[in-house]
Amino acid sequence: MESFLTFCRGPLLLLAFSVFFLGAARQVALTFVELGRAYRRAGDQAVNLKFIFKRSLGWIIPVNGLRGTRWVYTAASVVFHAGMLLVPLFLAGHIELIRKGVGLAWPSLGPGAADALTLATMAALLALFVLRVASRASRFLSTFQDWFLLALCMAAFLTGYGVAHPLANPLPFTFVYIVHLLSAELLLVLVPFSKLGHVILFPLTRASWEMGWHFVPGAGDRIRIALGKEGEPV
Repeated sequence: MESFLTFCRGPLLLLAFSVFFLGAARQVALTFVELGRAYRRAGDQAVNLKFIFKRSLGWIIPVNGLRGTRWVYTAASVVFHAGMLLVPLFLAGHIELIRKGVGLAWPSLGPGAADALTLATMAALLALFVLRVASRASRFLSTFQDWFLLALCMAAFLTGYGVAHPLANPLPFTFVYIVHLLSAELLLVLVPFSKLGHVILFPLTRASWEMGWHFVPGAGDRIRIALGKEGEPV
């Protein structure tokens, strides 16, 4: 098992990071290509960058969502996204692993803050699961990918907490460490090719939506033809 652990911490981790960065670069490149195409085709090419920035900030800090009827879902989603970004990037153990691999390092979260954020993220994941199960509409719209990603994220955080607190972990340390590595590496591989890709593309999402609302030149005439209403207002 120790040799498999070494393989997970070495070649397999390197492969996961390679797929993540190459997949992320591909997604960003394709998004820029589509943004350029949408901009060239748009009848109105005036893009309000200030508006896009404000709307993006509104999605990052959804104050209005916290006032609505689904405030629990909104709060859980915010905590989950914060944990998914901050814990992997600023956990001391992760930074040390990267430093040993490529020589890069940066300031880390303190142990108390890391534990609190990890526990809050797991609580948020549990809340999202319960809310999804409790809502008939959410159950109907949920796919296998939605359930699988929730379970995979929970596995990564739960085993990560077990690795950080071996004395409180009833299972063999090496087994928990391997499960943590495998679940985290699978998440890295899936991010560019699943719904988790919005972690990468979020800064470009609002720009895509804004441009998507601009009518393509001649679109109105083509809609009239498709509806059989040539010469009539649509």
